[in-house]
Amino acid sequence: MAPQYKLTYFDVGGTAEVSRYLFSYGGIEFEDVRIKRENWAQLKDKTPFGALPTLEHNGKVVGQSVAIARYLAKKVKLVGDDDWENLEIDAIVDTINDIRLKVFPIFMEKDEAKKKALIETLKNDTFGFYLPRLEAEVQKNKGYLVLGRLTWADFYFTTLSPMFDLITGEDVLASYPNLKGVKEKVNALPVIKKWIEIRPKSHTKKDIAKTQYYTHNIRPIFFQMAPQYKLTYFDFPGIAETCRYLFSYGGIEFEDVRIKRENWAQLKDKTPFGVLPTLEHNGKVVGQSLAINRYLAKKVKLAGDNEWENLEVDATADTLNDIRLKIIPVFMEQDDAKKKALLETVKKDTFGYYLPRLEAQVQKNKGHLALGRLTWADFYFATLSPVFDLLTGEDVLASYPNLKGVREKVNALPAIKKWLESRPKSGH
Repeated sequence: MAPQYKLTYFDVGGTAEVSRYLFSYGGIEFEDVRIKRENWAQLKDKTPFGALPTLEHNGKVVGQSVAIARYLAKKVKLVGDDDWENLEIDAIVDTINDIRLKVFPIFMEKDEAKKKALIETLKNDTFGFYLPRLEAEVQKNKGYLVLGRLTWADFYFTTLSPMFDLITGEDVLASYPNLKGVKEKVNALPVIKKWIEIRPKSHTKKDIAKTQYYTHNIRPIFFQMAPQYKLTYFDFPGIAETCRYLFSYGGIEFEDVRIKRENWAQLKDKTPFGVLPTLEHNGKVVGQSLAINRYLAKKVKLAGDNEWENLEVDATADTLNDIRLKIIPVFMEQDDAKKKALLETVKKDTFGYYLPRLEAQVQKNKGHLALGRLTWADFYFATLSPVFDLLTGEDVLASYPNLKGVREKVNALPAIKKWLESRPKSGH
């Protein structure tokens, strides 16, 4: 008998729908809690980091939609057969999520002229860049997004892609028959077809799909000596530094390829989706820093001991990434007045909101961000947090001794200390 799960989100498909699909696919009983937008303000502070969806299990609550979906995908056997295959899936999922993050601001824009301009940019630059590449991936993978078979990446694309039509008023996938085929295949699965028929159709309907629980034995992960890896990024720490920390911690040999900014334009189209870092292994190349971190963390035993523990670590890492995404626009802003205003917002609303909660989380977890022990979430924070000071010109963690302690502990590890002493000084 499996424990009950409670999934909480708004009364729409959104970022929770992939989890609902996965619950339905695996026949896992779950409580589909849907809240009204007007009630969100009073409920927000009751969530771990003020965001939905959340998943509750055995009295524990975690957030972050992608982390939850990954956990559920393992339960229903829609993941890879080894860590590298899971990295390939994660890289595609994170790329699809990149598209989602470019779509989201358009829904929030109130000015009609600006909204129209944003939609045109989305159609030309975002869809125009990503969708042909994803179309080619499906063609290469026998009608699926990755691995030549059904995975949770197909589910994520299927539940996200209706947003493309909603924002543009067009059939965005009309020119992409392979991608359209992915969506049609997933929605035609009997259990998914049934879910679509019975899921709530309005903000008042309360029908919830409940079926017999299904599970399987999760294969253990064994530490192995790794072959050669090539990590490619720009010539500074950035979002590749966590990967470099993990390689160093595990004593895994890797080629640290650093490119100059001025050479990026000519190299961009040679990457899977026009972003860095990338990791190359046995002739295969993938992108997405968090996906790479997760893969390496398993190699060096800085992941959880079971799938729920991995979900907790992932949820924390994704929350740290939320902070990173709120910081980026400040670095990109050229207008000094606007930059100053954005910086004040980051200090007050972003740091002011997230850091006290993360501080409390470290206190609860015996000096670490998750699980009461060292995990890759601590590494991610240690490599991300210097950006806070760089951005503000202040010691942002001065009021957060527990968080500062996480960074100090990680940087004091002998292997990390050695890396810090020997890493290239250019760009630092």
